[in-house]
Amino acid sequence: MPMSSQVHLHIFWHQHQPWYIDPAAKIGVLPWVRLHGIKDYYDMAELSRRFDGWKQTINLVPSLLDQLAMYADGSVTDSYFTLSRKPAAELTAEDREFVLKRFFDAHPPRMIHPYPRYDKLYHKRGQSIDNAMRQFTTQDFLDLQVWHNLAWIDPIWRDDPKLPLADLFKKQHGFTEEDKNHVLDLQLEILRKIIPLHRQMKHEGKLEITCSPYYHPILPLLIDNTIARTSNPHDPVPNPPFRHPEDARWHIREGLNRFETIMDFRPAGMWPSEGSVSDEACALMAEEGISFFATDEEILFRSIYKQKHTTPQRSDLFRLHRLATAKGELDCAFRDHGLSDLIGFLYQDMDAKQAANDFIHKLKQIGSGWNENNPPFVTVLLDGENCWEFYHRDGHDFLQYLIEGILNDPQIQPTTIPEYRAMFPSEPTLRSIFPGSWINHNFRIWIGHPEDNAAWHFLRQARETLIQKEHTLNDADKSAAWQALHICEGSDWFWWYGDENTSLHDMVFDSLFREHLAHIYQLLKIPVPEALKRPIKEKKVAYTGGGILFRKPRVTGKTEGYYEWVGCREISAASGGGAMHQAAAVNAKMRYGRKGTLFSFLIHFENDVILTEHTHITVQITKPIVKTIPVFPLTNGVEIAVNKNHVEGNIDLTHAGLEAHHEVWFFFQFDPEDKPSFSIPHGCELHLQEYSPANSSIYWFM
Repeated sequence: MPMSSQVHLHIFWHQHQPWYIDPAAKIGVLPWVRLHGIKDYYDMAELSRRFDGWKQTINLVPSLLDQLAMYADGSVTDSYFTLSRKPAAELTAEDREFVLKRFFDAHPPRMIHPYPRYDKLYHKRGQSIDNAMRQFTTQDFLDLQVWHNLAWIDPIWRDDPKLPLADLFKKQHGFTEEDKNHVLDLQLEILRKIIPLHRQMKHEGKLEITCSPYYHPILPLLIDNTIARTSNPHDPVPNPPFRHPEDARWHIREGLNRFETIMDFRPAGMWPSEGSVSDEACALMAEEGISFFATDEEILFRSIYKQKHTTPQRSDLFRLHRLATAKGELDCAFRDHGLSDLIGFLYQDMDAKQAANDFIHKLKQIGSGWNENNPPFVTVLLDGENCWEFYHRDGHDFLQYLIEGILNDPQIQPTTIPEYRAMFPSEPTLRSIFPGSWINHNFRIWIGHPEDNAAWHFLRQARETLIQKEHTLNDADKSAAWQALHICEGSDWFWWYGDENTSLHDMVFDSLFREHLAHIYQLLKIPVPEALKRPIKEKKVAYTGGGILFRKPRVTGKTEGYYEWVGCREISAASGGGAMHQAAAVNAKMRYGRKGTLFSFLIHFENDVILTEHTHITVQITKPIVKTIPVFPLTNGVEIAVNKNHVEGNIDLTHAGLEAHHEVWFFFQFDPEDKPSFSIPHGCELHLQEYSPANSSIYWFM
């Protein structure tokens, strides 16, 4: 007869940002350490102080701690902050263009539209920077400088009656330079509080803190990047390979040392970057004193199958496992992918209390049928920063309902790995671990694509050159050269290479990677290889030239004959996103075009995207107007056919107020019922050229 058990909840937040500091200018080229610092890093740790009895784990990457410490002591800032501090009346034309392009970098529904003045500036900027440059006044630029920095500040500070933020939110417009400097000074004050709060919560026993290898590298690929073929045997890998286990050890050992210097204690646990593990990587962690780590459920299931040749059970996930390595044993927790994604992706649009209750109900279901001696140990592990901007009030209401609900429910016990294993010591269950990451249990995000492999080539080439020439350097330059190399071994550069992920800052990441490698050659006083001066990343530009169709396609979800899509534009497109907030790209082949005011499209998904009657599909028009056209479920002016991994449709653009002579820029948004939302394409838009007698006459001969 099934029994019931208290569920021990291990909730684990991963905090990480890439190394944004330009090696020459010594300034951050992107602002995300600062902006997530004022929005996420302090308040996630503050949960441990606010809720008595709440237990959680936060993972802090040493290179993030370095950057936070540098912001705190004033030794570094970022270009966005510098332009924010500059008086609006003194902004140059170049400054103004940058502000217009980048000071709306936020999630509009949660961080721009709720604030009337910010929203008005957003629409005034529109799609034309040239027009905005002429139309924006000095006061507009000053208000934009303030709103860009104000909108990112966490509600915990907005709600503080001792601070002037509430008054600024009410003021909305007509800000002064003094108002702006109050906001910027408060940001620096918040940044200075982050590390001391974490340190205090740890020393008071209210927070478990772990770390990652120093610059967030994929340890198994540093050890031997041909290990990527374990999961993907037919993928190309760099030749010669990159094999440097000593570098992997450096990132673990020096990451622990640096963490201890900043935080005043040495962590016992580790989140290996991107959950990437292998037997060799885990042995290095054990040898360097790590006693526990975490990774993804798919790694566990494949490890069990490899060891026992039997199908794993779901209950296997809800145990604290112990891995035997060549250098010692490690406790290992495996994240529940489904529960983690509920918080990361699906609850953001739900009522906060309803979402919290749903999560608690799902936790209790795990315990309701449990009949083992040790209670179920459930790991929920996700990005602790990127998901919250998609929630109302940065997730504060959801987290409050969730934590209070858990603390008031005797069937759920929040815990940490050290606390659980002290009560229920784990026995060795795994003799080996499957090599892979939290994304699709493989390493394909970081190796295999020509861009990835080119980056590995340049990394290996720079390392070999440094080994040969380092004897010519003094100690300071030698240290700087090796630091540049270790920075380039981080995972983030490779994340943005290839087709899987894209962002508005692809070329910034590409440039930074190459500049750090070039810095090695500059320190050695030898020429930088010419190939390294050219972008590795293929520049992502808006797809152009929407086709003029010969006839209206029949909406069946499949191609029917030659003439149906004559004149269309055919492309391959992908979705994408940031590290733990976008698990895998969605790849698709598309045909689209127009005949008069009729816009036609056919999308065929190449991977496991299952479109159902509950999938919401919209076309997001960005120019010449901003408009959302619901496509599925069916709406007026739309013909649609949806069939698993096909979607085909015809849209009458007059229903959106568009005529044949309008050029149209757009993308598709997909909102599945139980999976993360995604857009096609990601990071750019598609283009329909205008329909005119001149371009429609190309078919006169048919």
